[in-house]
Amino acid sequence: MIRKAYEVVADLLRNQITRGEWPVGSRLPSVEQLASLHGVGRSTIREALMSLKAHGWIDVRHGGGTFVLKDSDGFQIEAPEIGNVEQLKQWLELRYILETESAAMAAARRTEEQLTEMTNVIAEMMALTEEAALEESDIRFHLALAKASGNELLTRTLETLFLTMGPVMRESRRLWLFAEQSEAARLSDEHSAIVEAVRAGDAAAARRCMAAHLRKVERVLDKLKY
Repeated sequence: MIRKAYEVVADLLRNQITRGEWPVGSRLPSVEQLASLHGVGRSTIREALMSLKAHGWIDVRHGGGTFVLKDSDGFQIEAPEIGNVEQLKQWLELRYILETESAAMAAARRTEEQLTEMTNVIAEMMALTEEAALEESDIRFHLALAKASGNELLTRTLETLFLTMGPVMRESRRLWLFAEQSEAARLSDEHSAIVEAVRAGDAAAARRCMAAHLRKVERVLDKLKY
C-alpha cells in the first residue's frame, strides 16, 4: 500500500535522530528549512512533526522551535503495519488488553501533573476541527494515560502500536471521528470520563470507561466495508 508523504518524511527524520544527527535536546531546523531539505510542502513537514511528537520523539514549542526528546525507542516490538481488516481486528484486541489495564493502573499510580496533562489534551481536542491535529491529540491522550500507569514497557508497546496503524486504520479512525459533527465532542466526553475515574482512584471504573470507549471503536469499524 502506498504510504503518505508525511509518513515517509517522519521515518527519515526519526532515522536522522537515531543516527545522532540531532542529539537529545537539540533544535531541529524550521518547518521551512525541512520542507526545502526534503522537497515537500510545509503541511507535509507539519504532519510528520505531529506524528513524531505523538510518539514522544520531539517537543514542538509554539514560537520556540522543535526539540529532540529521545534518540531511540529502547524496548521495541516488531509489528507489521496494519493493511487489512483481519490485522485491524487483532490490533484492536491487543490495544483493548493493554489499555483497559493501563487505565486501571493509572488510577492507582497517576500524579497530579499527569492528570493535568491529560486534562489539557482533552481541552485542546475540543477546540480542534482539522483531522490530522485531532488524531495527533487522541494519540497523545492515550499515551499520556499509559505513562500514568507507571509501566514504561506498556507505554512503549502502545507507541509502537500507534506507529503501525497504517492506511486502513487511519481511514477507519477518520470515518469514526468525523462521521458526525458531534463525534469529536463525544470523544472528548469519553476521554473525560476515563480521566475522572483515574482522578478518583477508581481502578474498576477506569477499566470500564476505557473498555466502553474501545468497544465503541470496534462497533463502528465492524460496520465499515473495505
